[in-house]
Amino acid sequence: MKQRAIAAFFAAACALAATPPAFAQTTMTGSQQAAYLRHALANFDRETQMLATMKNHISSRDVIPVAVGGLSVGTPERRTLTRSAGGSRHAALMAALDKATDAAVDRNNGQSEDQSSLAEYLQHLNVNPQSVVAVDVDPRQDPQNPRVIVFYRR
Repeated sequence: MKQRAIAAFFAAACALAATPPAFAQTTMTGSQQAAYLRHALANFDRETQMLATMKNHISSRDVIPVAVGGLSVGTPERRTLTRSAGGSRHAALMAALDKATDAAVDRNNGQSEDQSSLAEYLQHLNVNPQSVVAVDVDPRQDPQNPRVIVFYRR
């Protein structure tokens, strides 16, 4: 009986440690997500440019999709969301999503069979790349492998 309890505990711990990247967004509170969204919108062009000029692959565990529905943002941010949904800024964001590459396994150099564009990776997560409204590229913890928060509309 004791062995079963230990085995069940170990299995639960392993399951939690192997959480897929799509669920990484749950580690942030709604207010943290809203703060990152406000930052991404305030620095829309710089964040898009940073994503477009990335040289390394983005690890799939560093891509965090966040739905913007229900996030508490102010009127200026809602206006920016409306404006960024089309036009040249949205086109630049779509181009950046197509250019940036995601690797399911971290590889420091070279091409890997499991790489795809960030847009393709988002489709794999059931996020339509056309619904992406902003990105937040955060290189603070590791400049070579930044965390990328992708904000999208459902």
